[in-house]
Amino acid sequence: MNDSDNVKVATPEKWMAGWDRMYAEMLKASDDDLIQLDVRRPVWWFMRALGTAGIDPKEHHILELAAGDGSVACYMGKLGCRVDGVEALSNAVKLANRRINIHNLQDRVTIKLGDMDGWELGTESYDSIIVIQSLQYLLDRTIPRLREIFNAIRPGGFFVYSGNILPHYDTEPPIRFITEEELRTELDGWTFYCIGSDEAIVTKMIKKFDIIK
Repeated sequence: MNDSDNVKVATPEKWMAGWDRMYAEMLKASDDDLIQLDVRRPVWWFMRALGTAGIDPKEHHILELAAGDGSVACYMGKLGCRVDGVEALSNAVKLANRRINIHNLQDRVTIKLGDMDGWELGTESYDSIIVIQSLQYLLDRTIPRLREIFNAIRPGGFFVYSGNILPHYDTEPPIRFITEEELRTELDGWTFYCIGSDEAIVTKMIKKFDIIK
């Protein structure tokens, strides 16, 4: 796998090139450095939600779209979850696979090269889907893809999301941020485990809202 294997996506090439350079630099790190897994708050809330729901991670199948350096996928894999990841940049996939090998998670975590928008999701195919700081880069496909993601989550499953960070500096083309109001409209009937100014985690499990500030 080399840089030319990068998958062409809706996100402008200049933005993707910047992230690709970052992952290429991270590939120079030692195994001791890469064993560290940096995850964001939605993942912590997800862990709490799984525990609250009494779900055994070993029976939980997760899809992570735009899996990046593999930190989140490996973190969930170490908890016992089965994780499939999709990532468009070959350097990120190489980095993620190094992490998978370092943590001996080959039997639970798989990260493949692919387009987060073009990846076939199916209907009720996953227990949970994770999308961290990436869905907005689908631009005019952001909301349609969001709805496809919801359709791919099994009843009782979770949507783990981060990316709602308005206001934001102007970009060309404009990033398509999802607002809290849009999330609440699209997720009518879902339980909100936690929602803040920049990130949210929600579940299909209970037909009411339970907001935690």
